[in-house]
Parts: sequence; structure tokens; C-alpha cells
Amino acid sequence: MIRRSEPLAGRRPRWLPIAVLLGGWIAGVPGARAQAPPGAIEGTVISLPEGVPVPQAAVLLAGTPLRALTDDAGTFRLTQIEPGAYTVRVVAFGHAESQLADVRVTPGEVNHLTIELTQTAVEVPGIVVTASRSGARIGESPASVAVLGSDEILRRNVSTLDEALPFAQGVITNAGQLDIRGASGLSRGVGSRVLVLLDGHRLMKGVGSEADLEIFPLLDVDRVEVLKGPNSSLWGTSAVGGVVNVLTSRPPERPETLFRAYYGAWDTPSQFRFTDEALSSQGLGFQHSRRIGRVGGTLYLGAEGSDGFHQNGGHSRWQARLKTVFPGDSDRPTEAFVNFTRRDKDEFFTWLSEERPLEVDSASVGDWLREDDVVIGVTARPVNNQSMLLQVRPQFAYNKVQNHFHDNQDFHRSSRLAADVQLSMNPSRRQAISTGVEASGTEVRSNFLGEPWIVDLAAYAQDEIEISSRWRGTLGLRLDYHHARSGEPELSPNPKIGLVYRPSAGVGLRTSVSRGYRAPSASEQYTSTTQFGFRVIPNLELMGEHAWAAEVGGTAEIGGWLLLDAALFHSDYTDLIEPAPVPGEFFTFQFRNVADARVSGLDAGAQVGLFDNMLALKANYVFLDTEDKRTGSTLQYRSRHNVTATLEVLRQLLAVDVRYRSTVEEVLAFPLDPREPITVVDLRAAYRIQSWIIMAKVGNLFQNTYVDVQERRPGPTRHFRLTIIPRF
Repeated sequence: MIRRSEPLAGRRPRWLPIAVLLGGWIAGVPGARAQAPPGAIEGTVISLPEGVPVPQAAVLLAGTPLRALTDDAGTFRLTQIEPGAYTVRVVAFGHAESQLADVRVTPGEVNHLTIELTQTAVEVPGIVVTASRSGARIGESPASVAVLGSDEILRRNVSTLDEALPFAQGVITNAGQLDIRGASGLSRGVGSRVLVLLDGHRLMKGVGSEADLEIFPLLDVDRVEVLKGPNSSLWGTSAVGGVVNVLTSRPPERPETLFRAYYGAWDTPSQFRFTDEALSSQGLGFQHSRRIGRVGGTLYLGAEGSDGFHQNGGHSRWQARLKTVFPGDSDRPTEAFVNFTRRDKDEFFTWLSEERPLEVDSASVGDWLREDDVVIGVTARPVNNQSMLLQVRPQFAYNKVQNHFHDNQDFHRSSRLAADVQLSMNPSRRQAISTGVEASGTEVRSNFLGEPWIVDLAAYAQDEIEISSRWRGTLGLRLDYHHARSGEPELSPNPKIGLVYRPSAGVGLRTSVSRGYRAPSASEQYTSTTQFGFRVIPNLELMGEHAWAAEVGGTAEIGGWLLLDAALFHSDYTDLIEPAPVPGEFFTFQFRNVADARVSGLDAGAQVGLFDNMLALKANYVFLDTEDKRTGSTLQYRSRHNVTATLEVLRQLLAVDVRYRSTVEEVLAFPLDPREPITVVDLRAAYRIQSWIIMAKVGNLFQNTYVDVQERRPGPTRHFRLTIIPRF
């Protein structure tokens, strides 16, 4: 619901007409040449029934790129609006959407609105930006999207994002590695089929093109958007299986300090005990946000460590993050961040024996590696008017890994310099066009890879058209160019077409066909080493992987207490990269394009909130039907049935989490080892005392002993964790 008051006269800055005329000349739109001065809309967003302000609500002027986020007091302001009648849409996480048509903007004046949102019992996602690079509500995009909000991530009492992501619909983890709808399986350091972003910046490592979800400070995460299926038409290489975009919070208006401290203990089964010492984990994080003048900033410092639940399973991690936003109160700020992570990690390749699964061979005890990551990114918006939004994202990423193993001291370092320029336009109120170019250069130095350099270039465009009030179509195309030194250059066209039908406000039906692409990583193309007596040689003729995918799905929100989403999907993969024997050479391998595959299935999820949120249920199910077209067998490391469920009672005071996956039918090594279904149950409790949150968790409550998908690697034993998050 929106309440309007009479327009109030607004003071117009002297430079505003000049900026509007200049922006209109750049955009080439007739409205910018109009003589009438622009108007503005400002207001407050409140939540019913309490009437409290709603921060971080998205306020959109339909049919234009103009949008704003509400501040801590729930207030917002949209400026540079040409006179006329508009529709204002307001969307916030956990609230039903509110919109008002025919908000009339008069020349040189300000309209004030009071917008009332109704809370929902289920956590209805707000605007998502990953599916279109601009912004859409779930149910309006032809792509399947899942969202994890910051509150859900924190109350799951996890230490890294990869522990929470399996509870996002469609996401599976294999020994800690991301897999969306069965696209990835499992691989170690040789390329991910899931692209990971931080505020739209690519975060794939320069050598292995894999993602590390441990580098994200949990206190600064606003939400995580998961875009499912091949989406290379917008995001390019590595998006062959899906995209995970981690979006961080803007610094609040008032100074805020948060601490996050936790302590945990591992409970080792008596029959597998390998030490008399207590095994524990602990972490401490500090985050401070404030505004100085018009500049907002957030600083995070943290340290974590664990003995691990098995021998040679310890790690330590130090993190620092600085983010600035200028101007902090603008609807088109410039954002910049610096992330630093150092991690020391013991290495556990395989267990000593089935009878002693928590131990390693004595020669491997003490093997460890050190990894350093530095990522610097900027998002600038030099143009943001009623018809056009221009965003520029330069980025620098550095990664260094040094092995300290008993049998090798391998190392690699990579530096990546990249830029992404995106232009979003609204030629009319029924059409939105996103275009852009990307470029990156990666330099690698390594004792087993040599010194290759890699160049990636891309251009993309996507057109979204509102065919009618119920139908919306999407058409996109991206061209990716990949060239590694001494290798074969490759040009990959990646199109997409989609259609959405909205029979009612709470129901959306979607269908799409798209193509995915993943360029070979440096580790796949250039590795020259010997492991376990096998020689691995480079393959400079290695080309990228491709996938064609189609899906039909729908989303329904019913009465604010039930949210349903389901999709049938089918993907065909060609030229998949796998290690394979070199013809004519004994005990010699290289990465080659040797596999074609098919993955079909069902991806379904439901959220239910009952009795004023005293009882809440969230459940996800992924059914996979896979085939290796070479052999006719199922694909490796895929489970046919994958289930996650969370039951919360007494308004999230107590919760039970369940993860189930059926037996993995095919593995790469040790196929004769016994394999069984995996069921893990966690018990959680959370309590708020004013601005403090106290949480307790028992992971693997019933002490299930299992192999964590990868052969001869045990899953975590029962563990206890107590976490305290005070806010000042």
C-alpha cells in the first residue's frame, strides 16, 4: 500500500539541468531534450503490521533503470525524472511486493510517498540482479534463481558460505565443491563449471579457474543469488552450470560495530580415535561500518582456525576486507573493495585404511600448503538517468599457492587484470536492453605450469521485451574469445532465448533455451608433473566445454505463507575435459576433450510458514538422470536423489537440518569400494537478546560415518559449535 501526499517544491541544484541535457545527448533520447525541468520522488518504506522502517528495500521506477535502496530509516529518493505518470515498485526480502501506478511527476517538484509493505511468513526474495544484469523479481525471469538471505546464512551457524549453500534450491556440494543441478560432479583444482561473483566481479582463480567460497566474510553478506543452468549468454566462461553471486551490504547510515566469535569441538568416534588431544575450532571476526561525510565504509578483520576432525586436517585463515561507497547517500554511488585472505591448510589426500579412515600415511603427516588471495574491485556508475545506466567494473586479482609437502614443493602465482563495461538502456517502458564488453589478461608463474598468459575477451547483449501485461520475452547473445599462449584460440557464441507468462501477480511460468561455455584452465592446459608414478603432460590443443540446456518451470506465492518453485531441465554437454591416457604412451596422461554427457532432472523447492511463523519448513529436492554418452553409464559423483530440509519452530528458536543423497553410482577411482546413501542431521538453536545473537549447533547429530562423495575421504564427525554475535 502506498500513501501519497501533495507534491512539495524541491530545490533544484544548479548543475542538474546541465547533467540531464548531457546524459540525454549521450543516450540520444528525445526526453533529455525536453524543456521542462525534471522532478523527483522521495518517501519512506515501512513494514506492516509493526510499522517499522524497512532498510535495503529496492524502489524501482518501472520501465526505467532508475532505482534506489532505502536507508536505515526506510527513506529513499529518486531524482532526474522527466514529468509524466509512472509506476513505482517496491520490493524487499520477506515482504509482499507493493506497487502504485500513475504516480504523477510534475516539473521541478518532489512527490512524497509513504509505502507500506506486508511481511510474509516465508522468505520471499526481493529483486535479483544476476539473472538479467539489471534487476527482476523471481518469477519474472526466464532463468531459475534461488536466494539465500543474510539472516538465514547467519542463523545456520556456519563458518563459510559453502556450508550454507546446499540449502539453496538446486545446489549440491561434493566434498565442498559446488555443483548446480549435476553439472559439475567433482574435480580438484582443474576448473569449476559454476561461476562465482562478488558484487558482480568474477572471483575465479587464475590457475585452476575454481572458486573459493572461504574468502567471503559472512558478516558483510547481504544475500547470495544462485542462477541455475548454463548462463554464458550474460556471464561467459565458467557459467556452464550456473552462477553464484555474493552481494554485500551497503554501509549503514549510523556507525555500527559487529563481532562474531565461535568455539567448536569435534567428537571423534572411539573406534576411529587417533589422538588423545581435544580437537577444536575457533574464530573471531570484527566489522565496523560508518559514514564520514558522504563516504561510507566497512572494515572487516577476522581470524579462524581448526584442528580438523581427522589427522592432517587443520587449517588457519586470516581475512581483511575494506569496502567504500561514495557518495553513500546516492542512487548511483561508486563502490570499491579490497579483499585479502591468507590460508594455511593441512593436506589430506586419502585415508590410511578403511579401518582407520581418519588417519593418513605417516609420510604425509605434516604436509601443508599456504595460499594468499588479494582481490581489488571497483564499480563506477558515471551515467544513471531515466533511459540509461552505465557501469564500469575494473578488477585486479592475485593468487599464490605454495606446497610444503614431503614429496614436492610445487608453487604457482597468478595475476589477473580485468574490466567489465555494461550499458543498460530502456528505449521504452516495455523494453530493457543490457549490452557490454569484458576483457581480462592473466599471467601465471609456476614450476609445473611454466609461464603462460591467457587473454579473454567478450561482448554481449540481451533484450527483454514486455510483450503484454502477462507475457515477457528475453533474447540474448554473447561472444567469448579465449586465447592461451601457444594454444589454439577459440571463439564461442552463446545465445539464449526465454519466455515468461504471468497469469496472476503471484504466479510465474517460465521456459528458456541457452548455451553454456567454459574455457580450459591453465592447470588443465599446461600441467607438466608426475603424481603417484603417473606422468601428466600439457595439451596445448585443448578446447573449451559447451552445453545446450532447456528448462520449463514455474513459481507460485500463495497467501504469504507458501512459496513453491519447480523446474524440469535437460542439458547436453560436449567436449567435457577429463584426464585421459595419451595414445601410444604408457603411464602418461593429459587433460583432453573426451566426454559427451546428458543431464536431465527435476529441481523443486517449497517454503511454508504457519501460525505466525511459529512453524516453518523449507525443503528442496533435485532428481538427476545422467548419462555418459561414451559408455552409457551414469556420470561420476552424481546422486540420483538429493534432498535438503529445514524445520524451524518457535520463530526460529529451534531448528533441524537434514541432508540426504542417494548412493553415488559411479566414481573415478576405487570403484569396488562400498558406497552407501548419505544422511546427515544437524540440530540448531538461536536466541536474540536485544542486539545480541547467541547460537548453538550440533552437526551430524547421530554421528553418521560416511564417505564424503570422494573416495576414501571421510565426512565430518559430530561437532559442537557455540557462536555469539553482538551488535553495537
